[in-house]
Amino acid sequence: MGNGEFLAMTESASFRVPYVFRYVWRSLILIYIPILGLAGFFSYHIYWHIFESNYQPYFESQQSRLDNAVNTFSRELGHIHQLIRLLRYNQQFEKALQAGMPVDYQSLENVFTDFSNVSSHISQLRWLDENGVEKLRMNISDKDVIKVAPEALQNKSKRQYVKAGMRLEPDEVYISAINPNIENGQIVLPLEKTIRAVMRTGKQDGLYDGVLVINFLLNDMFESLNQKQDNKLRIIDNEGYWVMHPNPSMAFRSYTDYVVRTERLLSPEVIKGILEQRQLHNFIHGSRLISYSVIDIGENGSANRHRLFFIDSSAPDLLVSLKQRVALIVFIPTFLVLIILLFLIGRFLYDGRKQYDLFRQLAVEKEALAKSNQQLQLAYEQQQQMQDTLVELRKLSSMGMMVAGLAHELNTPLGGAALTLSSLDSAREQLQQAMSDGLRKSELEDYLTHSAETTALARKNIAKAAELVKSFKRLAVDRHTDEPTEFDLMTVINDVATTSKHRLKQQHIHLDIVGPKQLVIQSYAGIVSQLFENLISNAISHGFAGRNNGHIHIEVIQTSMNDISVSVSDDGHGIDVEQLTTIFDPFVTGARGAGHTGLGLHLCHQWVTQVLKGSISVSSEPGQGTTFIVLLLVDVDSSSQS
Repeated sequence: MGNGEFLAMTESASFRVPYVFRYVWRSLILIYIPILGLAGFFSYHIYWHIFESNYQPYFESQQSRLDNAVNTFSRELGHIHQLIRLLRYNQQFEKALQAGMPVDYQSLENVFTDFSNVSSHISQLRWLDENGVEKLRMNISDKDVIKVAPEALQNKSKRQYVKAGMRLEPDEVYISAINPNIENGQIVLPLEKTIRAVMRTGKQDGLYDGVLVINFLLNDMFESLNQKQDNKLRIIDNEGYWVMHPNPSMAFRSYTDYVVRTERLLSPEVIKGILEQRQLHNFIHGSRLISYSVIDIGENGSANRHRLFFIDSSAPDLLVSLKQRVALIVFIPTFLVLIILLFLIGRFLYDGRKQYDLFRQLAVEKEALAKSNQQLQLAYEQQQQMQDTLVELRKLSSMGMMVAGLAHELNTPLGGAALTLSSLDSAREQLQQAMSDGLRKSELEDYLTHSAETTALARKNIAKAAELVKSFKRLAVDRHTDEPTEFDLMTVINDVATTSKHRLKQQHIHLDIVGPKQLVIQSYAGIVSQLFENLISNAISHGFAGRNNGHIHIEVIQTSMNDISVSVSDDGHGIDVEQLTTIFDPFVTGARGAGHTGLGLHLCHQWVTQVLKGSISVSSEPGQGTTFIVLLLVDVDSSSQS
């Protein structure tokens, strides 16, 4: 179609240019305004989504740090429980406090001294009587165990942990709140953050009434929680007193006692919300991220319960910097995309009419292509029909060659039989002449001997001819059978060899067959005979082309109950490496000028794989001969059923 004809077609009433391509600027505005609105809507939501995904790792990091701190403290609490039980049920300890006997303070001192090495956190070991008076106290400092003099022992009956210890059941453990250590009414400096484990001794256990108290110094453990950390953890108890604070001067002071307020300090409102647990464990306050975890000390639900709140927070300006960074990440690319999109839409509209014309022209070409494809399909079908015709012609040609070979093979035994019959007839005439002249006994004996020999020779030649006819008849009948039958594979191969004997003799090719005497299989006898005839014919025509001698070897092996391997080898020319990969493709031949179609081995491959449910492979090197290996099933029906 020429350009003029095409333009005329596009301007006709049957083909109108769409509105969007006719009014470019108006279309640009109508398209771009909704895109701008959608871009703003999605950018806003993407901004918040990215912002949340950016600060969420900080929350996770804070929570992970808190979890590690709480786990460390929980392990220490469990260790404290185990240690006081270990000491309480120590046999030497119980023996020293056995009721009815004087308290063995020396043994008790030895037990406390030995036990002081169990944990580096132990700072005091004490036993107090039923009145809350210290009877024995061992102070541990820098691995030095110091026994406090009797006159320095104190009355601790007013202390909460002593009162709670006196109310304990025999196997209960009381864990005190964390407080500074106080001696003789004075807070020990520097501050010793101390937690006390208490168990009762009593008459129900056969011991003197009293309480066993172990003081644990937790300063080192708390300091380890903040090692290599820019933001320091905070720990506050349920009474609102700081146990650990970035500002050491705030230790054991109320959260409301800020003297100087800075933005790095958490406001009392935030702390109060945490203590009342009104907030989620991760929340945002102002421009900082705050996380906290809670752990109970003592028996849950009892009046003795104490709680610790572990608090972690981000830098005060973290969220501001995150918002600025996310805004740059989201809105600048959005602005650039909108500019690019504006350009692309304009370009699209500008080129619209040209593209529309090209689409129309493409439709015309597509229709022409469809017609060409239809013609190609028709040509392909004709090619398939021609291929089927060639296959039938090859079968007929094969049968014709088999008949010619049979005729040539029959010529020898039938000629021999005719010759012996002629000799016998000549002897009969001589006998008749002798009878006219007077028959002698020796002449009669010569005739009988000669007739016996000639008759035997004639019978042998006729039997050989009959066997050739039987072989041909079996092959002819088998090739017209479409159903699998039971037959002897060795007989079929021998029949094929017999019918090919004429061609083999012409080129002085020796064929030998190695295998069992009989091998009965259930398969397609006609296809099997055609298969081996093609392989032998291929060896004669291609393997020994231009040669007058050679050797073909067929070996049959039953490899398993249902598998047979047949190898057909020759010492002919071999096959080129390039041709080996396509040797089973249709119409592949190296002697097309000699009238070969290239379908022989293709048919062999199709018969073996599609009908006989086996496989065929080839190995060859130029000048070293060729070997085909065919794998067949003993019972082809069993493969179809499975």
